Amino acid sequence: MKSLLLFLFIILMVAVYLLGGFFQFFLGIPSTLYSMLVLGLLYLIASLTILARNGKVPGSNTILIGSLYVFLIIVSGTINNTELKKIILYFIFPLVPLGVFLAVDGLNKVGINIKKLSSFFFKILIIIQLPVILIQKYGYDFLIKFNNSNQFIGDYDFMFGSFFLKADHSLGFFLLTYFLAIIFQYRKGGRKQMPWFLMGYICVTILLLESNLTKLMFFIVLTYYGVIWANKRIRYSGVIAIFLVGYVMLNLALSVPKIQTELFFLKNKYTVSESVKAVERGYAKRPQIVISYFQEPLKIIGEGPYDYFNLLTGEFKKAMNFSQLIWTYNDLGIIGIMVIILLLFAIIKYLGLDRESRILLTFILLFYLFMTNVYYDIGMMLSLFIIVNRKNN
Repeated sequence: MKSLLLFLFIILMVAVYLLGGFFQFFLGIPSTLYSMLVLGLLYLIASLTILARNGKVPGSNTILIGSLYVFLIIVSGTINNTELKKIILYFIFPLVPLGVFLAVDGLNKVGINIKKLSSFFFKILIIIQLPVILIQKYGYDFLIKFNNSNQFIGDYDFMFGSFFLKADHSLGFFLLTYFLAIIFQYRKGGRKQMPWFLMGYICVTILLLESNLTKLMFFIVLTYYGVIWANKRIRYSGVIAIFLVGYVMLNLALSVPKIQTELFFLKNKYTVSESVKAVERGYAKRPQIVISYFQEPLKIIGEGPYDYFNLLTGEFKKAMNFSQLIWTYNDLGIIGIMVIILLLFAIIKYLGLDRESRILLTFILLFYLFMTNVYYDIGMMLSLFIIVNRKNN
């Protein structure tokens, strides 16, 4: 059984981190279909680990809240008379984090140290991302001719590395969590020295990505730990050093053109009138969508699964910008928001981190929840559970 589980785990890692984008782009395998196949593999692994433990299912807040998530989808769908297929397809949001949790927890409990097993794989994965995204960046005009997917892919969406199609956030999150995991381990005495070359390589890769969210989170992480370092190392000039580090990091962040654009929007376009107009015309950014919701009655149970984005027609209700928080509020209401945040807390608690690391990681994940569909992304969930999880050490 262990040999079979090891084989399936390797297949899972390759399918998620190496072949997804290739199959979707060159062979035209639909992203939803491919995600469903990978999700099926996740639950096969989880089921086999349960069988190996004589049918024992782990007790966990993650499972409890994930099950509540499923129940809420059914309730919202029933109240709003949502089509059954929409309700069933919406289950993917709780099933992805649940599946990753059950598979990772199950593999560990049958004696397979997946963090140690995946250590070499992740280092190789990091090394290959930089040349791959450079090829994607400068070879876009040539490579786009081979696009067999049913999606439009602009040059800004093409730097997804070896990850799923247009999954630049997922790639960025993987690199950021690996970077954070090294720091977490070093600060707790788990590492005697920092792998400076690898960390520098990750820095360069992140700065080249189109995921501005990852860049912003990366600058915040550097500023946070830079301030801690300065405060400890420079006793009498600590305050000055803190301001200098913060000033340098702020200016580096502000030098990114798209961050400058966001600041312009923050100053000029995030008013109520501008936000409502942007939503009505279909070009609203995420903060504008949120502002527009504040002008409407509070949604308690939401408008039903896939109301914000109609999966069957491919149409968006308000604007093409979306995220887990926006999507959930529209479809499942304020109760849905509470459930997905509770699920986030349960997952982070399971990772076994110290208080400081938990707070920082929660802050980062809340930003990702505001910018993308974290619970739909198998790569992001695997990165979180495998890379950051100290229980696998």
